[in-house]
Amino acid sequence: MRSAHIQLAKTLAFMGALPFIGAVVAQSQGMAHYHSGYLALTYGAVIISFLCGIHWGLFLSHAHEIRLNLLVTSNLLAVIAWATLFFVVPVTQYLVQIAAFIALWLIDRRLVAEGVIERWFYQLRKQVTLIVLGCLCVMLVLQF
Repeated sequence: MRSAHIQLAKTLAFMGALPFIGAVVAQSQGMAHYHSGYLALTYGAVIISFLCGIHWGLFLSHAHEIRLNLLVTSNLLAVIAWATLFFVVPVTQYLVQIAAFIALWLIDRRLVAEGVIERWFYQLRKQVTLIVLGCLCVMLVLQF
């Protein structure tokens, strides 16, 4: 991959964390009328599903190299992310999405170890995931 493409991927990935950061800012400033918790959780479900789609594509193009069946794990995590939108208790919604992001990061860790994904992509995913996890944890704490 050309360095220009890698830089674009990095820029877009960090920009993808902005809605989580915005939700934290809105919630911490008492802007409840913006429904920042709902926005963070729906965006979280979308991003989890997006990452699951990446795993689907990886499996389809590298099935012979991957010991983990990404078709199963990605479908399961995408459905779990969607289901969080129907949970009644926000604390549960945040905890399950946090667990899903951690699971996806652990899968990526295994994929980089197996040589399926590039190290730069794994490092990028790790950095952005830490930002997202931090935001979701802050949103969780602000629920109380």
